[in-house]
Amino acid sequence: MKLKKIFSAVSAAFCLFSAIPAAAYGVDAQTGEQLSDGTFYYELINGTYTITSCNPEAVFEELPELRNGYAVTAIADKAFANCTYISKLTIPDTITEIGSSAFAGCTSLKEVTLPDRLKVMKDGIFMGCTNLTSIEIPDSVNTIESYAFYNCSALAEVMLPDELSMIEPMAFAECSSIESFDTGSGKSYVFEDGILYNSSKTNICRASAKLTGDVYIQNGVTTIDAGAFSVCAGIENLFLPTSVTHIGDDAFGYCISLKSIDFSEGLATISPVAFKNCTSLETLDFPTTLREIGDGAFFNCTALKRVIISEGTETIGEGAFVNCSLLTKVGIPKSVTSVGNNAFGFELNDSGEYVPKEDFDLSVFTKSAGAKYAKENKISSSSVDKDLKSLAFMIVAAGLILAAAVFAVVLMAKNRKSASPSAKKAKKLAKEKEEEENYKKILD
Repeated sequence: MKLKKIFSAVSAAFCLFSAIPAAAYGVDAQTGEQLSDGTFYYELINGTYTITSCNPEAVFEELPELRNGYAVTAIADKAFANCTYISKLTIPDTITEIGSSAFAGCTSLKEVTLPDRLKVMKDGIFMGCTNLTSIEIPDSVNTIESYAFYNCSALAEVMLPDELSMIEPMAFAECSSIESFDTGSGKSYVFEDGILYNSSKTNICRASAKLTGDVYIQNGVTTIDAGAFSVCAGIENLFLPTSVTHIGDDAFGYCISLKSIDFSEGLATISPVAFKNCTSLETLDFPTTLREIGDGAFFNCTALKRVIISEGTETIGEGAFVNCSLLTKVGIPKSVTSVGNNAFGFELNDSGEYVPKEDFDLSVFTKSAGAKYAKENKISSSSVDKDLKSLAFMIVAAGLILAAAVFAVVLMAKNRKSASPSAKKAKKLAKEKEEEENYKKILD
């Protein structure tokens, strides 16, 4: 399995960064001719212009409202992607639609003025704009899609419009400087104690990256959305209530100070890469309610030493514990029906290839999914059910020894009244010798 497959929940976002080819030009839908003013390229659609791309080396601060007597009303997908010369931009009110990843990778962009009639912040629209420090989202916006501000690492404060009804998961993921959200008089979201919730407080959408120390999730929260606590580098101990059933993709990615997690009964799903690169995490004790551990869920948790997977878990995803270099032994319960490729006992080398760990061992049940995984991947393993049989025999043996001892005491008590002192002593020595011999036979 390729490395990129481990990050299947997150890697799709990076596809949005792909650069616009230099030969991509706007085309007049009626004449087929290229339309350009030297800086922007256009396409005439239903009587209005859409900006399809720009000269990547051009320097400008405003987009045009009109061209050739036609209004400019839209910006196409990826139209300005990776245009690194843009630092400040005003988008006119004639524009009502901005496409996916339109400004992705504009790493010099610091300030943006958006049009007043915009309804949707499309997926990846400002993804990777690492110098974007402020943005005023118009009151007309009702939806912020996934990855819209992903990895906007300089963004500290966001004022949400009153009419906003939807923030999709990962919209503000890996925003390492995010501090607060102003929800104004909006009714869909609440920002409280450093955490942005939906109005019913069942979902955590995004947390302040400035949270530190112990973090207690409120009882009543059922879902921690994808990317909600990503790059919260100061969190050390996490406490989950029984109400939490789902932890989303990359929910706690890069929480590099996180040492322990109190998983309460009730949790059912840990999604892909949920705790990737939590390099201080030392132990994991999963609840009996857990059913699924997603792909790469604990990828590169390099301090992880102990993992207890409870009976009840059914699926362990691909690369779930790759690069957990200190983890040397894990038990896979009988309830597990599927173990993904490279889930245990593998590390990634400098070339991104999987290599087996030499000091790793699995405890498995005979003919189980765990035993199959160990065999197919040539990983050292021991059968738990055989050890249990040995333990049962030892318990029976101990019982036999105890019974023999009790019988001897009773027998000696009966004979004590009639036998002479010398006879009693001889019988005692003989019995002790016999018991010692029987004990050795049972143990053997």
